[in-house]
Parts: sequence; C-alpha cells; structure tokens
Amino acid sequence: MMTLLEQIEGHWTKEALDDKVAKWAKQLSDNEDTVREAAKKFHEWQPLRVYLSVTRAMNPRVSFSLRYQGQEVASLAVKGHDVNLVISRENAKNNMEYFQIDKQDKFSWKSLDAVTFRKEFKNVRPLKALRSQEHRVESEFLKEMANDTSKKFNGTLKNIRPVLLAGCPFQFPLPISGNTGVPRPGKGNIDILARRGTGKGTRISIWELKKPGTTAHAIEQAYIYSVTLIKMLRSKPWGDFWYKNIIGFKGKVPHKLTIESVVALSIKSEGNRRAFTSKLKEFKAANSLKVGNDTIKLYVAYYEEAPLRVPKGIQ
Repeated sequence: MMTLLEQIEGHWTKEALDDKVAKWAKQLSDNEDTVREAAKKFHEWQPLRVYLSVTRAMNPRVSFSLRYQGQEVASLAVKGHDVNLVISRENAKNNMEYFQIDKQDKFSWKSLDAVTFRKEFKNVRPLKALRSQEHRVESEFLKEMANDTSKKFNGTLKNIRPVLLAGCPFQFPLPISGNTGVPRPGKGNIDILARRGTGKGTRISIWELKKPGTTAHAIEQAYIYSVTLIKMLRSKPWGDFWYKNIIGFKGKVPHKLTIESVVALSIKSEGNRRAFTSKLKEFKAANSLKVGNDTIKLYVAYYEEAPLRVPKGIQ
C-alpha cells in the first residue's frame, strides 16, 4: 500500500500540478497591485470582518467577503474608487434565518443603508448554531493570532501571526484535498497559515482546526496539506513567489525548510486527549516527516473557548 507521501507525489506528477499552481501564481501576480489598492478603499468595521479568497484575488473584478463569526453576510465589491456592499439573495436568506436581519440589495459602503446594516451586527445574537462551527472557531483563532498584545490567547501562545493577503485573512489554496484523510486532486485549503517565532527562527505554521468534540481525519489532513505546501514552495519557477509575496518572508525559499503543522482540537475528556496524543505519536512513527531536504513537525494544540486559550501551547 502506498504511503500518504507517495500518493501525494504520484498525484503531483500525474496531474501536472506544477503547472496548475504556476497558473494560480501568475494570476495572483498579475492582479496583486489591483487587490492591494482595492483593500485600501474601505475600513473594516467590527464585529464584521473582511476576508479575501484567493479565487476572488485572481479576478480583476475585485470583491471581498464580509463575515460575522466566520459566516458570510455580504460582499464588498470594489471598482475604481467605488465600494459597494452587496447582499445577495443567499446572504439575505441566511441573515434572516440566523440573525433576523432582513435586507437585500447593493449599497454604497458609506451609505446610510450600509451603516444601518453594519450596526445591526453590533448586538446581534445568532438564533441557532451557525452553518459552520469550524468557521466560527477559525474566526476566533484569527482574531487572537492578530492580537498585538501580551494577552494573545489569554497569554498562552505567543509570537504567532496569521498570513494575510492584502491585509485580509484568507485560506491558502492547495491543488490537493485532504478532508477525507486521503490525498485527492482537487481544491484544498489550509484553515490558517501563519508565521511563528522571531527573527531567523520564524517558521511557517499550518493550523488545521476542528470544531469542539471533532477529530476525524485531522492528523492526516494536516500532514497532506503540509506536504502539498512544500511541493508548491519547491515548484519552479513560482515557489519563491508563494514564499515571499504571499507568505511574507524575505528572499528566496531556503535550501532547508521546517514547517510546523498543528492540529487544533477541543476535547474535554483527559482520557480522550491522551488517546489522540497517542494516535499522533503512532502516525509520526508510520509516516515520513522528511520531504526531500524539508522537515514537517506535527503537533496538537488543545484549545478552550470563552476566552480562547491554548493552555499548554503546541505539543
């Protein structure tokens, strides 16, 4: 039976994924200045947060996703100096279902209608669990990672910052999916890509988040995405573009990389935590953590909610 690493490398060659990620990089590079200028045309208004998908960033018609606790509630469309709040039919349906906010249309971001829409989320309480609890958890992690104070994660995890695109959170795209625990050609996304550490000790940090009580395929997914990211960074001629322009390091990809890959879980039972930690240890023993000259370091982080904490850091 082929290992996960062998499967990923097989897909990479068979599906010509070097060419695919080169096409993505070229589109992002061509549109990079336009996207960065578009992001300067508006200010973010809490508690709403602005996200930018790579698919949107590749499109010359730049638009951003406006979210509340990770769930999209509208889009921001930028054309020249004009910024419009766009509440689609689907947005309106979900906003009514979850928040009892009844509004659909397109408005100038500075208009009274847009101001009213933003204010409605100041004191809103969702009527039921949001469509994606993982997106809610992701939103809280991003908020804490971006915190510049010593109170980040309630003081339990330091020196970590999310990788942003034009100042916006985004899910880093991959040409291999791992959500079933098996690598398959197709759309994959890293939940949160971050940089952790200081100075020359700063490393790439991949975070695979699971909603409270969920662990399915978490280790395999984190590993698959780590190997796939390494393949992207080693691809020619665009590997340095991903490393510098998107992830935010200076210079070219170094000869040797160490990538930390963290599975973030919320498990209340100490016994279940020990069982998962043992499973992680067994996985590391059975799978290669070396990909060419590069090294993957797999960790688990057990988080607590309200306030968000990672009491023992990454283990």
